[in-house]
Amino acid sequence: MMAFARRTTPPAVCLSHARAALAALVLGFGGLAPLDAALAAVPAKAPAKPVASDSQQKPVTTIAVVDVQILLEKCSAMQSMKRQDSEQTQKFQAEQSQQEQFLRQAEKELASQRTKLGQEDFDAKRKDFEQQVAEVQRRLQERKRQLDNAFAAASAQLRDNMVRVVGEVARENGFTLVIPRSNIIYMADDALDITNTVLSRLNATLPQITVNVPN
Repeated sequence: MMAFARRTTPPAVCLSHARAALAALVLGFGGLAPLDAALAAVPAKAPAKPVASDSQQKPVTTIAVVDVQILLEKCSAMQSMKRQDSEQTQKFQAEQSQQEQFLRQAEKELASQRTKLGQEDFDAKRKDFEQQVAEVQRRLQERKRQLDNAFAAASAQLRDNMVRVVGEVARENGFTLVIPRSNIIYMADDALDITNTVLSRLNATLPQITVNVPN
């Protein structure tokens, strides 16, 4: 086989960009810093003036819990990303298949000329073919990069909106700290779980996300 047979495997974008985004978002919510930052962005309700005392009273920390995995699995924005993921996968695979077919045909034609051309002419045509292979691989790699960047931007948009909504719900209900449910070993009161409230508001404010993939 010619150079095409020895080519590296084209970039696989069978994507699950949406699944990768979900995993990245879960990892991103693994710590408390993003939620703490969101809660700190807008001051909490002003507390009542403390009663004068010899020692300053310490503020009480009220904790809420949110199930990030459920939010990501059930929110309509993530569902829209998954649909676009599937569409982009099909388009990419069709483009990849078309390019492979073109190169295989070019390789076949080149092989048929091996006995008809002098060595110098044949080497020149083989070099042209190898350049075609390299160009196809470059275009496919560039397309994969564009897809990766587009889904990363959409994932960041979802994450920012999720943090914003968590912060809003927490402030409205007087919570000063929100932690992921995956970090909880035991919780006595399910009323501290604000997942459903956050999910409803997130779906209302961000029903879908458009993944902006260049044409």
